[in-house]
This record gives sequence, structure tokens and C-alpha cells, in this order.
Amino acid sequence: MVTAGRLGDKLGKKKVFLTGVILYTLGLAVVVLAPSTAVFTIGWGVIWPAGMVLIIPNSIALIMYFYQGPQRALAYGIYGAVLSAVAAVAPVLVGWLANISDWRIALAMSPIMGIVTLLITLKMPETYKDDSIAIDIPSVILSVASFGLFLVTTTMAGQYGWLLEKRPFLVGDMALPTFGLSIVAYLYLLSFALFYVFVRRGQRLKAAGQPPLLDASLLKNLPFTVGMTIAALFFLVNAAMLFAVSVFMQAGVRLDPLQTALATLPFSAALAVVSFGTPSLGRCVAPKWIVIAGALVMLGGIALISADVSMTMSPGDLLVGMLIAGLGAGLVMAQGTSVTMMAVPPEQSGAASGLSETLKEVIGQGFAVALAGAILFGTVYSSMVTSFEDVEGLDLNEREASIIVIELEDTFQSITPEEEQAWVAKLPVATRDQYGSIVNDAAEAGVRQALFVTELVLVLCMLLALLLPPSKLEE
Repeated sequence: MVTAGRLGDKLGKKKVFLTGVILYTLGLAVVVLAPSTAVFTIGWGVIWPAGMVLIIPNSIALIMYFYQGPQRALAYGIYGAVLSAVAAVAPVLVGWLANISDWRIALAMSPIMGIVTLLITLKMPETYKDDSIAIDIPSVILSVASFGLFLVTTTMAGQYGWLLEKRPFLVGDMALPTFGLSIVAYLYLLSFALFYVFVRRGQRLKAAGQPPLLDASLLKNLPFTVGMTIAALFFLVNAAMLFAVSVFMQAGVRLDPLQTALATLPFSAALAVVSFGTPSLGRCVAPKWIVIAGALVMLGGIALISADVSMTMSPGDLLVGMLIAGLGAGLVMAQGTSVTMMAVPPEQSGAASGLSETLKEVIGQGFAVALAGAILFGTVYSSMVTSFEDVEGLDLNEREASIIVIELEDTFQSITPEEEQAWVAKLPVATRDQYGSIVNDAAEAGVRQALFVTELVLVLCMLLALLLPPSKLEE
């Protein structure tokens, strides 16, 4: 995405955006018509993402190019609101279509919308092009390697541990010596080192009079850096909350995907409505205070959701909590992009939007799901072990408990209902008799712990928002 943003600066934002729309439409058309898993994977895992990478940063850069001052803030608010509205409607609509017809018909809406977007984009004027920009290939490689390694490492954290070694990392049949630390800790250090080399290379290119892929001076722009961080953390909260609740409702409460989408719909709907209605609020009140107020409201909503979590719950039980959380999220969403991008010079818009969207994707999506999943399932298994100790009157040491947690992880990763019944039959009598309540209590504890972590991240967002400028949008 960082590279895509700079390509927009060099070749024209419309041209790069248009190319992305074509790839996006082609990729999803391949998915819908795929005759085999291999063809499906090419469309879903290669062509479609390549289009999205070109679309996302340049869509924001196009708004920045064509709008100025308060109009730009309003445009960013509408942009966020439209995304929210689509996020609210799409899962329900796609789920409903898939239920009454076929998944191919449900997904066919996406390439159709891609064609509509293509026709609209053709009517747009082109932006200014800066032919002097050169795309530094080593910088591209370093950028992809650092962010990519960070994401891959995050997906390993639940299995190997975030800091301390949970299980050995095998290379073939040989365990790699990690001296008590998780392999994840070393890979995170390597990803940070690669990002440092990436930034340093950019500084050297700039000192030599050559345009860098990412100008490090952009990171010294406090409103941009703080706003970008808040936006990424806020996306983390949204993704982690929805992931934890959705997994609990489908795997625990046994609701189908459409019922789960309906349960989370009030959150997305409230987010969309408030995002549409409050972009101009930043003219009356400094956006920093709106962001803080929105985070506080969302904090209350998540607390209500956590209190309502139960294995006997219905989708309607979450209605009030989801609405309140969505209300707070909408207040933040309406101001988020404006706060991040308003202080960025136009000539850095491509790189700034690319970096901001990369961070949202890495932290707000990939890291969020891995973090929520690790906390959710880690708490479930550790809670099951604690209940086992209580029921059987045992006092396991830390090492013994950790071994059982790992065994539970490995057992439940691919177990079928029939295999689970056979596994339960081998448990001690007292544990077997209480197995149902042990699992239910552990599932509730897991989702509550994941939601608690999102609340901590919201508090961090509020503290960071205090560093934002106290000015209103028109100032």
C-alpha cells in the first residue's frame, strides 16, 4: 500500500485507482466463476488483493486532492460513513443471498459493483503527476518484508507464545534453540529491524537528492503520526470485538452466520448513521474531544456486551450494547481520517495514505484477529484446566498446566463432534460429568477476556488523543 500510494503520486491517482478497480473486478469475477480451488485461490488470494492495494490508499489521496479545508473534512466523514454503511449491510445481504441461493450468486454482487465503480471513475479528471518520483525497488522489498513478516509472525503467536516459549519451533525434526523465548519475539525483532532499515534507506535517498518511497519526516508530523496510530488501534478494537463475539456466537451459542450478522448489525448500523451525521461536528468542537467522547461511549457499549454474554443468549440480547458501541465508533470514524490527513502536505498525500492504510490493515485487521483469537482461545483452554483442577482437587504447577493447555489446543484444532464424544468418555468421572458446564464457563470467560483487552486499547486511544491539536477543523 505504501508503494501504491507513491505510484498514485507518480502516474496519477485516477490511473492507479482505475487499475485497482479493474484488478478488483477481474479477481472477484474469477472467484465467482472458478471451476476449481486452484483458480479460486488465484482470484481470491492474488488478483483481488492486488486491486484492493491500489484502490485503498489512492481513494483517500483522491479526496485529499479534490477537496480543501472544511469540505475535505466533510468528504472524509462521508467516506468513512459509506464504508460503515456497506460494512453494516453487506454481511446480512450476502448471508441472506447465500442462504436462499448459492455462494456464487451472493459474491457476484462484488464484481457487479466493481463495474459500476469503473464507469463512475472514468468520468473523473486526472490528478497532477510527478514524473520525478522514482520507485526504489529495494525500499519496496523492505516495506513488504517488514510489514509482511510482522503479520505472519502475529499469526504464530497463539501457537508459540507472544514472548516466552510455549512450544518448541521445529525446523524439520530439529527444535530451534530459542533460550526460553518464543520464536515470535525474535521474528518481531527482525520485522522491526527491517522496518528500521527501510526508513534509513529512505533517509539516505533523500540526502542524496532522490525521492524516497516513504519520507521519514512524515513520521515527525505529530498530528499525522498520532492520528494514524489512533485509527489503527481503533480498527483493532472494532475487528477484535466483532471477531470475538462472532466466534463465540457461532462456535459456542451455535448461531448460523446470518443470525450472527444480524446480532452485530446494530453496531454497524449505528456506526454508519452517526458517521454520516457528524463529520461537520469538528467545526464546532475540536476533533480530539469528539474522538475521546466517542471512545468513552464505545467503552460503555463493550462493557454492556460483555455483561450480556451467555451461552443461552439470543442475538437480541446484545442489541443495546451493540447500538451504544456503534454510536461511539461512529463519532470516532467521522473524525478519524480528517484528524490523520489534515496536517499532511499535498505532495506527501500518497505516501501518507499508503502508510496509514497499511497500519490499519496490519494492526487493525491482521494483528487484531490474531490477538483476539489468542486471548479468546488461550483463556478458554486455561479456564478449562483451572476447572479441571477444582473438580479433581488437584494442584498443578505452571509447567503441568501449560502442557495440558497445549494438548487441548492440539486436540480441539480439528476435532469432530464424534471424536469429541470419544475424547470426553476417557476423562475422569467427575470431570466428565461436569464437562458441559466447564466448556460453557470457559467460553464465556474467553470472550469476556478478549473484550476486556479491547477496552484497554480504547483507553490507550483516549490517552493518545490528548496529544492531538486542540483546534477545530476550520482552524
